[in-house]
Amino acid sequence: MSTTAARRLGGYTLGALVFLAVLGVWELWAGAANSPVVPKATDVAERAWEEWPTPDFLSEVGQSMKRYVIGFAIAAAIGIALGLLVGASHVARRTLDPFLECLRAVPAIAVAPAALVIFGFGDASRIVVIAFGLCFPILVNTAEGVRGIPLEVRDTASMLHVGRVERLARIYLPAALPSIMAGLRFAVSLGLVLVIVSEFVGEANGLGYYLQVKQSLLDYPALYAGILFLGLLGYMLNRLFLVAERRLLAWHYGAAGE
Repeated sequence: MSTTAARRLGGYTLGALVFLAVLGVWELWAGAANSPVVPKATDVAERAWEEWPTPDFLSEVGQSMKRYVIGFAIAAAIGIALGLLVGASHVARRTLDPFLECLRAVPAIAVAPAALVIFGFGDASRIVVIAFGLCFPILVNTAEGVRGIPLEVRDTASMLHVGRVERLARIYLPAALPSIMAGLRFAVSLGLVLVIVSEFVGEANGLGYYLQVKQSLLDYPALYAGILFLGLLGYMLNRLFLVAERRLLAWHYGAAGE
């Protein structure tokens, strides 16, 4: 086994041991507290085993993931496009920066009431909240990636009379890709938060609604099982994104010696 593989295996083993240790502490603490609002880890695991495979729970997951994927895709398209424009053009930066900074300061949850009024209580309003909250991390990282391109590269492109569209597609976008991927990775985790928050109001479906129902029914093991599912889902999405990022940016990690 190579040194790198052994190091990775050691990291995974240590991570698993820490996770098990946390579960052990939770089990002991909940047993000592003997409180209905703090169920034991074993009770939560048993409830998860009962709930997660059911059609009702999987339906809620499907509703949430549909909104997550659509909101993420919209945010990525808008964030990358505006980020390239703001990063590449001084005129666009001076024109749009004040407006974008004002919007960036608005919490996504504050947009929810207006989205409900304009788009109704269906999926559209929830997707708007998700896309709004995810757009700015992607936009900022994209713009910073473009701004970080050396002046020599920009000057060479100007001297060769490279068109603006070609410059964006063949120079700015590839050079900013590592920064763009960093913004997208941040959005992967943030997206789950926004999905849950957006589902606290509106149509009666989704994981956010599921958590509200379990809380109202005082079904705390199911409530914690739902939270645990979100944590595991976020972990899996992040790992899948890292695999895709490693493949897409193989040239970048190779140049960096990683």
